[in-house]
Amino acid sequence: MFSIRVLALAGLLSVLAGPMLAQNAPSAAAANVPFKTHPVRSINPADTDFADLEFLRQEIGGARVVMLGEPTHGVGTATEAKIRLIRFLKEKMGFTTVAFESGLYPLDRAERAMQAGTPVAEAINASVYPVWTETREFQALLPLLGKGQLHVAGFDSQVGWGHDDLLGDLEAFLKPEKGSSDIAYDYLDECISTMGEHNIFPPSHQLVVFKLQLGKARKILDKVAAGPDARRREQAAFWQQQLRSIQALAQDYSTNDPAAKDSATFKAADSNARDAQMADNLLWYLRRHPQEKVICWGAIGHLSNTTAGLDEGELKNFRPMGQAVKAALGEDAVYTLSTIAGSGTHGFGYWGKHKTVPSPAPGTLEAELLAQGQEYSFVSLKHDAPGRRLTTYAFEFTPISGPWSEAIDGLLYLKTIAPPKPALATAAPPTEAAAAAPPAVLGRQHANTRPAAGKAGAALLLSGTVLDRKTGQPVPFTTVAVPARSAGTITDAQGRFRLEARSGELVQISSIGYEPTTLTAQNTSALNVRLVSAAFALADVRVSAQSQDPKRIMQKVIKAIEKNYEQQDYTQQLYAHRRVTGFDTVRHEIEYTGREWVPTGYHHWAGGFLMLEKRPALRLQEKRVIAGSADSPAYREPGYGFSGGFDPVRISPLFKTGTVGKFRLQLDSIEQRGADTYYVISFAAKRASHRTTGLGFEAGYSGKVYVRQQDYAVVRYESLWQHDTAEVNAIAHKYYGTKSRIRYYFTSVYQDHRATHVVTYQQASNGRYYAAASIAQAIEVGHTLGRKPFYNQKTCDIYYAPPVLMEVVELETLKEHPELYGSGAKVPYHPEFWQTYQRPVPAEAAPVLEATK
Repeated sequence: MFSIRVLALAGLLSVLAGPMLAQNAPSAAAANVPFKTHPVRSINPADTDFADLEFLRQEIGGARVVMLGEPTHGVGTATEAKIRLIRFLKEKMGFTTVAFESGLYPLDRAERAMQAGTPVAEAINASVYPVWTETREFQALLPLLGKGQLHVAGFDSQVGWGHDDLLGDLEAFLKPEKGSSDIAYDYLDECISTMGEHNIFPPSHQLVVFKLQLGKARKILDKVAAGPDARRREQAAFWQQQLRSIQALAQDYSTNDPAAKDSATFKAADSNARDAQMADNLLWYLRRHPQEKVICWGAIGHLSNTTAGLDEGELKNFRPMGQAVKAALGEDAVYTLSTIAGSGTHGFGYWGKHKTVPSPAPGTLEAELLAQGQEYSFVSLKHDAPGRRLTTYAFEFTPISGPWSEAIDGLLYLKTIAPPKPALATAAPPTEAAAAAPPAVLGRQHANTRPAAGKAGAALLLSGTVLDRKTGQPVPFTTVAVPARSAGTITDAQGRFRLEARSGELVQISSIGYEPTTLTAQNTSALNVRLVSAAFALADVRVSAQSQDPKRIMQKVIKAIEKNYEQQDYTQQLYAHRRVTGFDTVRHEIEYTGREWVPTGYHHWAGGFLMLEKRPALRLQEKRVIAGSADSPAYREPGYGFSGGFDPVRISPLFKTGTVGKFRLQLDSIEQRGADTYYVISFAAKRASHRTTGLGFEAGYSGKVYVRQQDYAVVRYESLWQHDTAEVNAIAHKYYGTKSRIRYYFTSVYQDHRATHVVTYQQASNGRYYAAASIAQAIEVGHTLGRKPFYNQKTCDIYYAPPVLMEVVELETLKEHPELYGSGAKVPYHPEFWQTYQRPVPAEAAPVLEATK
């Protein structure tokens, strides 16, 4: 039933569409009585002539809370309409706050950040669920939020999106208090991260221990809440509510275990615990802010009043949060409003899985409104149809009959709807041009970040061929760029290029496995540019016995990251080689070249929570299947160096101020290479929790970093990962044989599962460092439940050319770009390309893993 069935399973957002509800036929008596409607002229958020909405003053009356719902997530047209309504409620009726169906903690943090000057988009994108923030329609709401505008709050009890720093902030808040060091924050983190990613309480942990640790924190918070410091009292009150909410969620997952149910067995009443806590969170906020008038943004399934009177058995026992809020505040203190539609399509997000709105059956509310021919209109159930039985598609576009005024007060009718459009999608590659075609411009920087360019003369057209200096063979897919303008092109499969430049400009030529070179643009005949192969390993070094503090060194590394590493959108050419070996037999092996687009906001492995954050997109250019399958699942391995995270300096918690303290650090040596000095620092997570690894299900994370003393840049990173086989095995055993969808993601039990990752960084011509080589290997030993054992070794070697700055551009849908589906993308095989392609060769072997007994 409705969007309450959104379950996060194995890092994927799975919308479990419930069984079709009964196809209720409208009664003849109801069908014969026409509905009174209020014409609505526009749903455009920019339309501030609110004459057509003036009737809402009397309709809503003195309500302090307006529940502003939508039939289901994934209706872009409804988002537009809701934002215009919000603008009216703000400007004409004095509403002060938007409370989102998103996390309590992330929105509290966003509100404080915006009041302190953080840009609204940055704060909201990190707190409100991406099903809304990643849509183009939602952007019209942002100017209405922030300092001097509407406040924001969250009421959802679920954890995950935007909760990465929750325990860190709680620990920092409690640190001055006596007894705070007795709280097992890492134990709490292990439980909460699993709850967020998989909607389960980890079976390897105990709820009683979890509650005990929360109880320690709440006991301290009670003292702070009664203390003399007014500011800390206010903060303590928030944390008290947040911990109550988390404990209720853990109790629900442990007792009811919604993840164990599939779409056929999950009922609306299974959301009662979540809805009850969402109501409690909202009521707490209203008590803490008695002067505020609040608009609640979410799915109407949660925001509605009582549904027990509707002719659908599943809804008889459902208790929406809206029902609890109205019962607590009073009938006239809450007004519930949602949208309905007569036609169109909808879809959860803009990823292409869209559904058609069913044609309204004769006698239904939508059929009558469709017959009236108006684009938009409003129906008051509270005042014009109290107690009247009618049939409408207000819940997930499924016809349900009953006294709808008991559930919803008013409905905004939209003649036709459409799915949301992306706000700013993954960076789209330009089409690859032949050498004779005009040059492809990879991108232009924002004007305020463009580096100063030297003097340049008349425009000219550079053309030529890039060759391997040793073999004389063409070097395909080489980057030929003008760094001062962030413009450039890439060579074709024969190494040829054409580029518009100006006389005197510096042109950089770079390719994977070669030393970059620079030339001055001048009007000349076709160029032959010869590149020299590069080595990736550090040279032999001498060791000195100086004493340094590794914590201070790492703090300087983190402080220098913004200067040392690229902070803007960029693209890189790459070569990758992947292999899967089972019982000493090569099962699968591929190699490919491609271009990767990395957005500015990429800071978490594989796109963070549910892979919904900004993350790189890979466009394959050439691919060769050496053995087995080219299908990407065959090469899947969770962790840095395999499924993502090829640049750990950018995404590992080891390089973040708030979490570097969670590591044991030791200065192993100080090494000299020519005129440069390098610190060699070993690290190990004190406890391999989600906070210290950025991943779930890890039991160990350790390694070394090599830091250049002159600028505190990391030039080499080595890591060893020990996956938490006990946790994974417990989940696999618990859900094996159930109807839960989670069983598909935890199908095996492991005796051993480890991975290594080595990354070498090089310095580009602009002085910034980039990940030039990523070498990873993993070993997994175990058996699939009910099937045969396995012994797999996986490798993933990736080599990058220097980055070229660019801006991301929009993609309406990934369906139109199959080349962006990573290593599984379907691209033609060109044997002649691979016969001459110069593969980069590392100067050292990849680390070797052997299975433990």
